[in-house]
Amino acid sequence: MNAELSSSVNATRPIPAVPASASLLAAARTLLPGLVTVRREIHRAPELGLDLPRTQQTVLRALAGLGMAVSAGRRLTSVVAVLEGARPGRTVLLRADMDGLPQQEDTGLEFASQVPGAMHACGHDTHTAMLLGAARLLAARRHRLAGRVVFMFQPGEEAGGGAARMIEEGVLSNSNGSLVDGAFALHITTRFPSGTVYLRPGPQFAAADEVRITVRGRSGHASAPYKTSSHLASLR
Repeated sequence: MNAELSSSVNATRPIPAVPASASLLAAARTLLPGLVTVRREIHRAPELGLDLPRTQQTVLRALAGLGMAVSAGRRLTSVVAVLEGARPGRTVLLRADMDGLPQQEDTGLEFASQVPGAMHACGHDTHTAMLLGAARLLAARRHRLAGRVVFMFQPGEEAGGGAARMIEEGVLSNSNGSLVDGAFALHITTRFPSGTVYLRPGPQFAAADEVRITVRGRSGHASAPYKTSSHLASLR
């Protein structure tokens, strides 16, 4: 999958390829058809904001039986799963967002949104399926892990401050109260060739701001701008 994520690696320099384990790649390919099914299930039923009960249940079902400590959010429909490795070590958090966007889907796909006025236009359905795949791959290899992995399934990425609420509920804390040592997230994109991962130093796609401008004065028509207060103000 194409991806962009925060990293200390400079994206302007070529990154040497690191051969992946053949067995890991084979296992990932085996999981792919099932993950596509999950992704399309989520795509058909997009939910908005902080309240994603159907998506949450899909995630909980997919995590069942993996031998992880799984918990649901108290004030929002988040999911957190913790995988304990075989040996002591650091804690790494992997995060995916789950919410859709308030717009109508007109793609005509067989798995298109069945919810009027909502669709997964930003790829969060894919992010969720990808993190579920990572959970399965790592759970099957827990005997090789030192430390633990926290899987963070977040509502309210588009709006609602879902990450802040999950942090308030303790997603960054271990059972012993210490913070996680590092967190990773990624985002699919159509801007780069398939099969590549693009990185940059520091945060990327980390926030979005809104600017509101209020104009007070007498309105008018384009055919008579001299009658509007904005025109008069420009002449002073």
